[in-house]
Amino acid sequence: MFLFLSPSVNGSLKGAYVSQVGQNADLPCTYSPATTENLVPVCWGKGPCPVFECYRLVLRTDGRNVTYQTSSRYLLKRDLHKGDVTLTIKNVTLADSGTYCCRIQFPGLMNDQKSNLELIIKPAKVTPAWTPWRDITTAFPKMLTTKGPVSETQTLEALHDKNQTEISTLATELQDMGATTRTGLYIGAGVSAGLALILISGGLILKWYSDRKEKIQNSSLITLANLSPSGLANTAAEGMHPEENIYIIEENVYEVEDPYKYYCSINSGQQS
Repeated sequence: MFLFLSPSVNGSLKGAYVSQVGQNADLPCTYSPATTENLVPVCWGKGPCPVFECYRLVLRTDGRNVTYQTSSRYLLKRDLHKGDVTLTIKNVTLADSGTYCCRIQFPGLMNDQKSNLELIIKPAKVTPAWTPWRDITTAFPKMLTTKGPVSETQTLEALHDKNQTEISTLATELQDMGATTRTGLYIGAGVSAGLALILISGGLILKWYSDRKEKIQNSSLITLANLSPSGLANTAAEGMHPEENIYIIEENVYEVEDPYKYYCSINSGQQS
């Protein structure tokens, strides 16, 4: 919270106090009691101090304790028993702006101590998003050391031109880096997609070949199952022909003359 003293208005405006939305604002008001037994009532109101009491009352004390407050945001956090009745407004908003009256009600007619204090609430500062250009700009010095009678305006202009050139160069480098990165990503994605396509095609070809082989085997089994017994016999006979031919050849190789042929000739001679 910042304090700005300003000239009094009709001897009653004590100062203007500036705070930001969300902060706590303190409006000072004090008096000096002779003893702790001589404490006097105090009231705080929003608006200039009227002739009596406080307009739009926000807080009141009986001298020793707070007896009334319109909101828990209005507090007396200082040493009330030593005459420090500074008003603290917690978590201020724009609606809290305006003039506040501190009225210390000393005994006697028209003997009150009145203080008008102006509270000014400003919007909270918004932290801007980080940008590399701001950091680059602030990284350069504010002045250039040059020799000769060079004016400050020329120096600042030269610095500005240099900063702009370096910022443009950095922006170009960042764009090139981004383009290179994107190109690498595209190439990697293309290679991955190509490998995946090859694997899928290979798997489909193997599956097609396996299915075709299985279909051929099934069709052969079905054909044999549909043949009649005679057909099966013919098929078996056709399969045996080469073996019969082999046996015939072997019989021709080992054929000998019949021994009974000569035996019959000898017997016929003895009878004659």
